[in-house]
Amino acid sequence: MAGVDLNLFRFDYDLTFSALLMNADGKIYHTYGGRTWESADAYLSESTFARVLDQTMLEHKAYKPGKRKKRQREPRLVEDMPAARKRIEQGRTPACYHCHTVHDFMTEDARAEESFRIEDVFRWPDPIQIGLTLHPEDQAVIADVAAGSPAGLIHLRPGDRLLTIEGHSILTLGDVQRALDTASPNRGGLRIAYEREGERAEDVIALEHGWKKPTPLVFSWRPSKWPLSPKPGFGGPQLTKAELETHELSSKAFAFQINYFVTWGPSAHTGRNAAEAGLREGDIVLSLDGKSDFASVDHFHSWFRLTREAGETVVVKVLRGDERKTIELPVLK
Repeated sequence: MAGVDLNLFRFDYDLTFSALLMNADGKIYHTYGGRTWESADAYLSESTFARVLDQTMLEHKAYKPGKRKKRQREPRLVEDMPAARKRIEQGRTPACYHCHTVHDFMTEDARAEESFRIEDVFRWPDPIQIGLTLHPEDQAVIADVAAGSPAGLIHLRPGDRLLTIEGHSILTLGDVQRALDTASPNRGGLRIAYEREGERAEDVIALEHGWKKPTPLVFSWRPSKWPLSPKPGFGGPQLTKAELETHELSSKAFAFQINYFVTWGPSAHTGRNAAEAGLREGDIVLSLDGKSDFASVDHFHSWFRLTREAGETVVVKVLRGDERKTIELPVLK
């Protein structure tokens, strides 16, 4: 991301792949890219990308630029962000500014300015936050609507085709997320237009305060989780089915083996805390506060950060050799 104008090229920086379909005036027609917690390419395919490219070319041919406006904002580079400048001044210039580095620096800068809000981390919300699941091939088409959700309350239904959300033209999952990203995290409404059986309709989706906050599972794939606190201070790989069998655990169980404690950076105190509480490298973690249905180690890290509070105590059950132990882990800020 070095040298990239963040004001111009705005997309979900947590993704491993994203494409902006834009013209020389800087108008973004569509954003292609998106994923689920289960798969990085759940919404990526050659056929969907080709369809979006073809449709965008038609839109570009119809584009009427009018009088060209001067750039409203000066370019904003990741190297200019305070968190980056601090590293540069300390002689720790990153060898590579990864895409997700932008989100990390945004969080770090907000904390330094004491303007950090957890809502600001829930960027580019998944449509599931308003109750929608989109078709992976034709991504403007609704595949499912959660009962009782904001989208369900206005009686959207599978097969409806989204046309616009808050004026944003919808063709892809990324387009929906762009529209949701610009919406307030507080109570409000989303103006939408959609097509049902050839007929156009419009409505407003009512939003409640905090609607952007995802479940730990939905949030689990995002690198944005790593800077959040509180942190457990330890981690390790999930056990394979063969390893579960070796330890006489159910093949459907979730467990992971501790192979590191955080001993570096500003979170080193969390690693020391976990070790002082009694956890050991090699321990197999079976549950935390009775929760054992994690889908992945990323899910565990997301859950800890989004649901635990500093000052609490988390009960960690582990397998050490042939013995099961219960460890009380104080949660630190």
